[in-house]
Amino acid sequence: MRNFDLQELTIYPKRTKALIWFFAAVFVILLMRLWYLQIIEGENYSEEAINQRTRVVSVFAPRGAIYDRNGIPLVTNRLAFTISVLPDVAKELRQSPAEIKLLAQILEKSEEDIIKALSPARKDRLGYEPFRLLEDADAKKAMSIYEQNWRLPGVIVEKVPIRHYVYNSLAAHVLGHVGMISIDELKSWSELGYGANHKVGKYGLERYYEFELKGQDGAVEIEIDAKQMPVRELGRKEPVRGHDLLLCLDYRLQAIVERVIEEKAKALEAANGEMAGAAVVALDPRNGGVLALFSYPDFNPNTYSQDFFEIGKDKRSPLLNRVLRGTYPPGSSFKPVTLAAAFNEGLVSESSYFYDAPYPFGGGGWDPESKKRCKYGPHGKLDLLTGLQYSCNIPFYKMGKDLGIDKLSEYARMFGFGETTGIDLYPNEFVGLIPDRQWKKSNFKKADDKIWYPIETLDVAIGQGATKVTPLQMALFYSAIANGGTVYQPYLVKAILDNKGEVLREFKPIIKREIQLDPKTIKTVQTGLRKVALEGGTAGRAFAGFPLDAAGKTGSAEVPGKESHAWFIGYAPFDNPELVLVVLVENGGTGGGVAAPLARKIMEEYFFETLKDSN
Repeated sequence: MRNFDLQELTIYPKRTKALIWFFAAVFVILLMRLWYLQIIEGENYSEEAINQRTRVVSVFAPRGAIYDRNGIPLVTNRLAFTISVLPDVAKELRQSPAEIKLLAQILEKSEEDIIKALSPARKDRLGYEPFRLLEDADAKKAMSIYEQNWRLPGVIVEKVPIRHYVYNSLAAHVLGHVGMISIDELKSWSELGYGANHKVGKYGLERYYEFELKGQDGAVEIEIDAKQMPVRELGRKEPVRGHDLLLCLDYRLQAIVERVIEEKAKALEAANGEMAGAAVVALDPRNGGVLALFSYPDFNPNTYSQDFFEIGKDKRSPLLNRVLRGTYPPGSSFKPVTLAAAFNEGLVSESSYFYDAPYPFGGGGWDPESKKRCKYGPHGKLDLLTGLQYSCNIPFYKMGKDLGIDKLSEYARMFGFGETTGIDLYPNEFVGLIPDRQWKKSNFKKADDKIWYPIETLDVAIGQGATKVTPLQMALFYSAIANGGTVYQPYLVKAILDNKGEVLREFKPIIKREIQLDPKTIKTVQTGLRKVALEGGTAGRAFAGFPLDAAGKTGSAEVPGKESHAWFIGYAPFDNPELVLVVLVENGGTGGGVAAPLARKIMEEYFFETLKDSN
């Protein structure tokens, strides 16, 4: 038996007491920490715990609809399946070959494409947004994702509004198309509520009125389980659809224009073996409203993303809006500018006479003084209006010479040539060219080339030389003649509506300028244009038996080495014009033989249907 001394007995109580104090201190510290976590930080940790089992997913707002002047829908939306991945599971998914392979099989994409779509280095998305893998997925793919959701944590199926162009390619250059927001657009518009997964307007009205058409996105809060699978919806903020656009455009007229022009263009392509291009624009001369606008060839906005590369390879340039951005020599359709300028300046009158002499070295006529020819002469002795009626060059050479380039270019600009029209459409229009002395000084290097020669004025007087105009500028000029001298700013949208159909903003006609012409000048030009169409002029054959009183002018603009561009610009009814129509067929031939018959067919169908509807 062991014996303990007194000193050893006194040591153990001290150790026991120290252990007791140690454990007491630890308990107090733990108790204080627990109190801090539950009382002080409890709310924060509770919120963090909730966040770990909930996710907020954006709900895209449908874009506003676009209607024609009579309320016919041209652009709407449809719901489509979109396959996405929640951002906090993307990293884990990227490192799971089996899941990547399964996704690739379901979505019919390569594994490399799936991994690339889930890359955190993507600059075209914001960190909190889902990774979009496939838009507009078919029902089979969406159902497969639902069926395999236990193997694909964090992969969700969303229903997203997709743009739907009701009549496919109809009015494509007007309506435009949408596409994924670019990096530059995202940088500029992120503060306006745009995210990397937004589709935005890229062309046409979709682009020009992007901020009106875009709605306010909503959101849905979902609960997820430990495997990142959706369990239930906890809350929802409904999106607000964007504003609607009510256009001046007339669906019926647009459809007539497209059918008539496409038939003729395809016939020309078949006959000549060359690709044809055409442009048509119709305005209401009483206010500048655009009733129809067509550029051939066009594209289908519904399939634009799929057709992108084919469109880019098409040498006919389907994306070129020829009405706004095609610049052409106007040929004889420009002659009313020269006539109006010379008449208004008192250089000619209705009793003025000219002589188109026989050309001594072949067919046609000519002016011995200027040695300039008239291809369709000789017309012999003719007065001012007969010169316009038969589009004889000789009277206009003489008027151009007497006016001089300074005065002629001044009148041309007064009518709106050489400047933008201000139409509400994207991309921006081209200004064309009204050549003058300053233009030559600024654009040529050699001293001799900088000089303006009088003979160049004669070419401008008949719409040739360096003169370039757009079909829309021609429409504005003839509208000003038709309405008595008012140049309007053309416009496509006449009202912006809220999602209940109430008018938020109405667009009124804008007068760019009132042409300061003697009323007799306007009347003289109008009379001459009527002779062209209805009294045996260059459009007389095309408009023979036309049921309405009409006016207009042909143009056959010469193009070196190719057929002439065929123009016709006309309006009807003559006494109270409701429609100004421009028809241009690139390298189509003569204005009287090609463009005028097309214009007559369009006008006749449109006015006949309008009269039938009114009865």
